[in-house]
Amino acid sequence: MKQQINVKEIGQKTFRESQQDGLMEFVMGICLLAMSTRLLSRILIGMFPIAILLFGPVLNALRKRFTYPRTGYVKLVEDKPRDAITGIALVTLIVIALLAVAFILFANVSDFSLWMKWVPFWAGIMLAGMFVSLAAKSATTRYYIFAVYSLIVGLALSILRFAQVETGTLLYFLAMGAFLTPFGLVLFIRFLYRYPKSTEELANG
Repeated sequence: MKQQINVKEIGQKTFRESQQDGLMEFVMGICLLAMSTRLLSRILIGMFPIAILLFGPVLNALRKRFTYPRTGYVKLVEDKPRDAITGIALVTLIVIALLAVAFILFANVSDFSLWMKWVPFWAGIMLAGMFVSLAAKSATTRYYIFAVYSLIVGLALSILRFAQVETGTLLYFLAMGAFLTPFGLVLFIRFLYRYPKSTEELANG
C-alpha cells in the first residue's frame, strides 16, 4: 500500500527550511528600529518610508549572499497581493469598528488623539496576524511567540499615557525591533555554523 503524500506538511517543511536563516527577523527588526528613531528627532521621520522600501531588497540581497549558496534556492508559492491587501483591510476595519464601539461607550469617538493613542494596538494586531500566518505556513513555534509578544506590547503601549501621542507607536517599533533583531541574529549565526560553505567554493572565491 502506497503511503499518501501530505502536501500540507511538505509545503510547511519547505517554507520552514526557507526561513531557518533568521534573516527575515533580523532585517525586519532593523527596519523597525530605524522607524523608531523618530523618538530622537522629528527629522528622522523620513526613516519610515526608507525602512519599508528597503526591507525586501535588503532581505533578498542578504539571502543571495549568505543563504542560497549554502542551501540552494527554492521558488516558493507566494500569497496573491490582492489576498494580502484584502486581509489587511479586513483586519483594519474590524479593529476600527471595535475601537469605535469602545470609544462611543466609554470615551469621545471624535477625539483624533484618542485614535492615535491606540495605533500601537492596531499595529500589534497587524504584526500578530502576519506572524500567525507564518506559523501556519511553517508549523514553527517561534512565530506564535512573536505574535503573542506583539499583541501584549501593542495593548500595553496603547493603555499607557505619554506626553506626545505618537510616542506609544514609536516605542512599539522600538520594542519589536529590539526583540526581533537579536533573535534573528542568533538564528543567522547558528545557520552559518550549520551550513558552512564548501571547501571548493571557498577556494574559488
